[in-house]
Amino acid sequence: MSIETTAPAPESGSEGRAPGGASRESNRIDRFAALAALTALGATWPVLDLLGRNAEFFIARRSPQLEILGLGLILALGIPILVALLGSLPGRAGAVIGIMLMALMATSLALLYVRRAPIPWWAATIAAVAIGVAATWMFCRFSAARLFARYLAPAPILLLLVFLFGTPAGAVLASDTVGIGSAVTPASPAPVVMIVLDEFPVASLMDADGNLRADRYPNFARLAADGIWFRNAVTVEEATEHSVPAMLTGTVPDQDKTPYAGQYPDNLFTALQDAYDLHVYEAITQLCPRSLCQGAGPATTPILRDVGVVAGHVLLPQGFTTSLPQIDRSWGEFGAATSDFDVVAAFRDALSADPRAPVDLFIDDITQPRDGEVPLYFLHALVPHHPWQFLPDGRRYPLVRERAPGSQSPGWGPDPFLSAQALQRHLLQVGYVDHALGRMFDALDNAGIYDDALVIVVADHGISVKPDVEHQRRVAEDTVGEIAAIPLFVKAPGGPTGLIDDRRALTIDILPTIAEVLGADLPWNVDGVSLLGPDPGRSETTTFGPKSQVTYGADGGEKLELAARLEDLFPGGDPWALRPAGSPNIAGDRVDVAELEPASFMTRLEQPRTLAAVNRAGDMIPSRITGSLIGDLDGTEILAVAVNGVIGSVTRSYVEDGDAAFQAMVPPELFVDGANELDLLLIRSDGPMLLVGRLP
Repeated sequence: MSIETTAPAPESGSEGRAPGGASRESNRIDRFAALAALTALGATWPVLDLLGRNAEFFIARRSPQLEILGLGLILALGIPILVALLGSLPGRAGAVIGIMLMALMATSLALLYVRRAPIPWWAATIAAVAIGVAATWMFCRFSAARLFARYLAPAPILLLLVFLFGTPAGAVLASDTVGIGSAVTPASPAPVVMIVLDEFPVASLMDADGNLRADRYPNFARLAADGIWFRNAVTVEEATEHSVPAMLTGTVPDQDKTPYAGQYPDNLFTALQDAYDLHVYEAITQLCPRSLCQGAGPATTPILRDVGVVAGHVLLPQGFTTSLPQIDRSWGEFGAATSDFDVVAAFRDALSADPRAPVDLFIDDITQPRDGEVPLYFLHALVPHHPWQFLPDGRRYPLVRERAPGSQSPGWGPDPFLSAQALQRHLLQVGYVDHALGRMFDALDNAGIYDDALVIVVADHGISVKPDVEHQRRVAEDTVGEIAAIPLFVKAPGGPTGLIDDRRALTIDILPTIAEVLGADLPWNVDGVSLLGPDPGRSETTTFGPKSQVTYGADGGEKLELAARLEDLFPGGDPWALRPAGSPNIAGDRVDVAELEPASFMTRLEQPRTLAAVNRAGDMIPSRITGSLIGDLDGTEILAVAVNGVIGSVTRSYVEDGDAAFQAMVPPELFVDGANELDLLLIRSDGPMLLVGRLP
């Protein structure tokens, strides 16, 4: 195939000609038009459209309006024009570059559609390449194809206009939230402290009888003793971007609404804007208008890095996306761009590199109010939401990989012990939440606020971690106790203390409860009722989600099923007590490895350097031990992990993607400063333990 031939020097006043009689200048214009259109349609618009339809990406990042506009200009215009300029350079080299870029962009466009076919990813990739090459050949061969490319040239401009004026993100960009909402004047203003936790089933706090584990979670117990624990509370929405607005507006949100002030002008923050000093730390939503809470929220990483991760998952063949950061588990749906593409995990790092950071900022912000000021403190903390990586004392352990072993996106696989180990890490992170609450309560005490404050602690939704669950964040008849049932504690100034209320409480009841305590008349209709008033006697409840809704009874028995399972796995509620069924209870025993015979297989530890220089006073402690196993294994081997001669955990091997491996959590007190010795032991039912491997 000839791309461009060398023609004789043109006669005076004539124009150089390319194949088919077209001028070289005309050929370059055609390439420019085709590349601009193909790049926009096949590479940048799919990403921009995905983000545009999910304004939560920008809301969660606290993106200024100029950042949203700039991203639109870069993706819709900048990159397509840059690629088009590169592919329309003069000369033969420019033509070759142009044709190669055209084939690449045509392939990318074809892949967006071919990947939806029920064929292997590699077959879809081959088919897309064939289509891309064929389309490029048609462009070079037929003038009608080049004419069609010219008609497509305005595509980048049109797509930019669609993003700006036809997507939720464009609505956020154009919104003016100054002076919105209906302000009220409370008759009995009191400090308000509201803490929203994330991905937190209430059963994580309970024993099998439904009692609060005060020994494990003393600060939750403190709050329960000072107020009311609504033990039978559930969320009306499974997704954060709808659940949090339900709390802050008292209404069941429309599934099509975006969680920002422009679509929820009447909410807790706008109602109290004139009467309160607002200290608002939203993570995923932005119901506090920019004019009232400019800059509130967690720090973010550069937006282009996070857009690049999203682009990789949208544009690359499935087989090439496994090394990208996980994006399929979090607060909402991106839509149909991939099979199950959820929102905020795609840019989890954009929210905060460390979810403890907003908690620390919130605590540091709690100070004694100035004369005449009444404070409102609001925090949406992204804990105990996974990735699970924190110990109860606030230290963290290495996060070797984001996806937990045993998980099968978007649910869990059949191995019960791997899901139990995920629950173990979840419970350890719940311990960190209790630790953080204690710091918050102490800060409120020191500021002279706690006693007189209305304090509310609630979670947006739960998580389902069990074998063969289809979706870990979707409410269904068999996940009500894990997804819908959430913690809800209310401490009212001068109100009842030490009560457990088993009425069916809903997240839409929170704002009416706040209004009653403050003596405020809400100027809009709410769906909820005050939790301090009479029990409305609800007999059933519906929890909604973007793709499902479930109606269930109000007795609350579903959460007790999870609590009983946790009791079986973690006797006494002790996360460190987990061990495989039928294995010996030898954690804490000393072992002399010098007396052990070697096993027939070996181990290779991940991140061994963390054991070589432990700093017990530092932020990182290597409590999670992971590694691969080398030898003839079937994934049922019972193993023990010993640290400095003391068995810290009994675990089990597993096989995933054809590779044998193990993981174990060991208590941090087993480590010493400096170098540590770790031994992996094989426990046999028919003889003494064997030494698998030692790491000095």
